[in-house]
Amino acid sequence: MLQYEVVTLPAKRVVGLKARTGNTDPACPQTIGGLWGQFMRTEVWQAALQRGPDAVCYGLYTNYGLDDESYDAVVACESASCPEGFAVVEIPTGEYAKFHFHGDVRKIPMQAWSEIWSLPLPRAYGVDFEEYRNAADGCADIDIYVGLAEICQSCGMPMARPTDFGTEADGAASHTYCTYCYQNGAFTYDATMEEQIEHNLNCAPELYSDRERARAMMREYFPTLQRWKGADPE
Repeated sequence: MLQYEVVTLPAKRVVGLKARTGNTDPACPQTIGGLWGQFMRTEVWQAALQRGPDAVCYGLYTNYGLDDESYDAVVACESASCPEGFAVVEIPTGEYAKFHFHGDVRKIPMQAWSEIWSLPLPRAYGVDFEEYRNAADGCADIDIYVGLAEICQSCGMPMARPTDFGTEADGAASHTYCTYCYQNGAFTYDATMEEQIEHNLNCAPELYSDRERARAMMREYFPTLQRWKGADPE
């Protein structure tokens, strides 16, 4: 399994060329490859964006359509300008799973993403991106960053969409608890940690082929969540 570390990144503004594609699009490799080919022409990204040949480049994926695994693919670099035909993408501050590689810029990202999509990461599906540094002879240092969702501190659900967040008493979004657990500044139900675990298991039984193993893992994990800190795992 791929190894990664969780890092916190500041916000970043990049400018580049954009196209709509997706994992189920047969032309996806050609679409993304075409963006890179167009972007890497010297007159495009050095002259138009006023960057040198050693500038860090980014391949970004954003505006996800979760029903069909579609997304906007963007090839970009940091720039203060945004020429006509280019798009600005804001990489939000937050936590990311960081995967590091060095090698072939054509092969490594494709191989890595095929495995990343299958990892049980609590993905935010906001902006994910590849960062290419020290490129030479078709090889580079490649870091892939996958945005991580905020986690409900009651049930452990990733909160990836605005509708996933609970609400405070004043109507503001809660970034601590999800909408199923917390509304209008109060929990939607009273429960012990053990009752919450059983509720999770029963809400999506198709996810747990081995319920006893899942139950044991939740008993270890839930005491790390804010609502259950210090709770007896038994």
